[in-house]
Amino acid sequence: NMQKLYLDCDGVILDTINTSYKMMEEENIKTDEDRKIFYSNLDWKELITKSGEIDNAIEKIKALAKVYDVEVLTHIISEEEINAKREYFNKMLPDINIIYVPKNIRKADYVNPENSILVDDFLPNLEYWEEKGGIPIKFSSSGKSCKYCKIEDLLELLDKSFV
Repeated sequence: NMQKLYLDCDGVILDTINTSYKMMEEENIKTDEDRKIFYSNLDWKELITKSGEIDNAIEKIKALAKVYDVEVLTHIISEEEINAKREYFNKMLPDINIIYVPKNIRKADYVNPENSILVDDFLPNLEYWEEKGGIPIKFSSSGKSCKYCKIEDLLELLDKSFV
């Protein structure tokens, strides 16, 4: 029985976070209200194409899938985002299940986190994951210290023996 491994999408697999922040900077978007409008009008297919994968993530996930039961666990804000991500992952990772979590629901309430690993770049997701009995792993290349086990390369999951 393989260990369950959930991977966040935005900021772990796809560089959509940095890319959308850059786009907002270019459009001089600063207020929360303007950000909401920006995201509701966002062309997700274009964003995914522009962003691309982080550090060859797709090939790394294929390697991880030989060792773990891998699923992608991604927060979504619109139907359009689901469709764009579905199209992308059907092409790039057809054998991996993608779970689309509405933004207002916490990941650890949407799937059973118990004894499962979550790799995420967003700390609140990890904190609640741990609270619910899951194994949190922070994905970050910032070099900042973190109370959780931290990786900056998905392949690190092959070296470490996570319980």
